[in-house]
Amino acid sequence: THTHTHTHTCIDIIFLFQYFSLRRIIGFGVGTGANILVRYSLCHPSFVDSLVVINPTCDAPGWIEWGYQKMNMWYLFSGQMTNFTEEYLLWHWFGKKTRWENHDLVNVYKDCIKAINPQNLALFIESYLRRTDLGLIRELDNIRRNTVKNVKCRTMLLVGDDSPHLDEVVNMNGRMDPQETDFVKIADCGGMPLEEQPAKVCEAFRYFLQGMGYIPALIPSRSVSTCSDFSLASTRSPTTEEDAVEC
Repeated sequence: THTHTHTHTCIDIIFLFQYFSLRRIIGFGVGTGANILVRYSLCHPSFVDSLVVINPTCDAPGWIEWGYQKMNMWYLFSGQMTNFTEEYLLWHWFGKKTRWENHDLVNVYKDCIKAINPQNLALFIESYLRRTDLGLIRELDNIRRNTVKNVKCRTMLLVGDDSPHLDEVVNMNGRMDPQETDFVKIADCGGMPLEEQPAKVCEAFRYFLQGMGYIPALIPSRSVSTCSDFSLASTRSPTTEEDAVEC
């Protein structure tokens, strides 16, 4: 049998476009989904208007990740959901701080782990381990930047300040086109910003949409009193006053 790779998933997205008669999208992906959406935008830039990616990675797996995941796969393919795999999943999702502070959220996901089919999870991990480096090249020269391989659409990279994936996201930000990339780090947040700090994520997303011109007048939200709760580091040169976000 052949493992379903991220490249195969990109092809599946094309069929979704055709089925729903979509011409352009704003992609929103987390983890593996983020990697797949970035990969798709590299192959089909004309179909992607912008991307919002949480905990993305642009590298191939390293030896440490490969070793841990191979051990997990060995247990899972045998039909076992062991304590080793459960602890790894909780760390992968939340990191250390949230793992020991937000017990209610962690307990919800512990119950979800019990319902996971071990063999299906093993196949999913195997597919993720087969991911290749995205080959992003950061070019600062305006003449040559359109000739190198990189994401051509407006992109927001989002990560929690205590996320176990922070280094990977920072590394990817360093390889992205600085004129098209916003880097957002959510304060008091681990590896799952949507679950841990949904209001702050929504606020960052609203500012992102405003910068693209989808929201002409941004009305302050009562759920997040100030934008000091998250830091938005835009490396893109603002073209209009509305594009600039001050936090």
